[in-house]
Amino acid sequence: MDIVLLVLALALTGAAAGIWMWLRTRRIAAGLHRRNAGLERQVAERTAALRRALSVADADSRRLAEDNRAKTELLRAIGRELRTPLTTVMGFSQWLQANPDADPLTHRQSEALRQIEAAGGVLWALVEEADDVIAAHEAVCMLSAQRVDMRLALRQVCDGLEPQARAAGVVLACPPPTSGLGVVGDPARVRHILRRLMLNAIRHTPAGGTVRLELERIDDRVVTTVFDPDCALDDPVDRLACPLGVTTARQLAERMGGGIAAAIGAEGEAIFALSLPAAGAAPVEGRQGAVVLYIEDSLANIALLRQVADGLGLTLYSATSGPEGLDLARSLRPDLVLLDIGLPGMDGYEVKTHLGLDPATCGIPVLALTAAASPSDIRKGRAAGFDAYLTKPLDLPALATALNGALRSTPAAASATSAA
Repeated sequence: MDIVLLVLALALTGAAAGIWMWLRTRRIAAGLHRRNAGLERQVAERTAALRRALSVADADSRRLAEDNRAKTELLRAIGRELRTPLTTVMGFSQWLQANPDADPLTHRQSEALRQIEAAGGVLWALVEEADDVIAAHEAVCMLSAQRVDMRLALRQVCDGLEPQARAAGVVLACPPPTSGLGVVGDPARVRHILRRLMLNAIRHTPAGGTVRLELERIDDRVVTTVFDPDCALDDPVDRLACPLGVTTARQLAERMGGGIAAAIGAEGEAIFALSLPAAGAAPVEGRQGAVVLYIEDSLANIALLRQVADGLGLTLYSATSGPEGLDLARSLRPDLVLLDIGLPGMDGYEVKTHLGLDPATCGIPVLALTAAASPSDIRKGRAAGFDAYLTKPLDLPALATALNGALRSTPAAASATSAA
């Protein structure tokens, strides 16, 4: 009997222990379930918070990208708007000095013209700086190959930097703005390189110093030398890595088939030499009697081109809108069409398309002359098949080269040559 009771007691004790263990396990499981639910809630809340943060960051990123695009478009629009009046200012300034023997200027007129050129040079420099910002944002730099008059380019850059040099107490000794010494390169990039080299020299020249500039042709190269009297560095090549961006200037020069070299002169001055491939003499006369149609909505630019056409022996007709230009092209059958891109109503691309589809005008060379000068604009213009894509402000030697090249390629030019 005692044994039975003992067994029964043990059984009851085991059952009680089992029940206690089961209850304890259930409590632990319930606690773990609650903790797991809490953790899942926290993970869900944090995930939602992260998603909200990512959404806000994405919205901020899109807004910043839109702001950058808006700023780029604003810079591009300002550049386009400035290029058209600058074409008139700089173009007439160049034209007034094109024939000093036939049309001499008085001393007072020459001085006044110099001031006009200087002011135009400052504005031009600002436009090109804006172009550099746009090119940096677009991560692309389109280069064209044109004839660039280095004396004229150097004079324009000197005039543009004169206020900064004066503020630093530095004198810029620039060669006279006579014509000659042309190079093959991109006009805007050539001026960009010159400006960077001269800014670098102004920055390192103490007040009262003079930055001297020289131009010369050596074999098949035109060399522009900048003499900086204060060479604080043992090796002036180090200056090519200065924060003013001369390294980029050197890369641009190399892409145009040239280069920038640095050395120390006999008197301890720093010497920076830009060399670029020399160009042949600029053509100065067009095909006598050739008919050119200029489609442009700026009356001032039309007046400038009339002067240029007269000097080149061309007959110029003009239209101020796309439809008017198409009508004149069909009736006149000109030897060449000069076409602005930013025309009201029907833009230049649409006008060119109509010219190309019309059997009466499809064989006429079409040259773009436009203020749309950003890298993407130039790419689009080249893809559109213009015989030349010229940008404002107008460079008269580049225009003369493009006009004569296009006119020589026309059938009338060929027949005239064979007849001669």
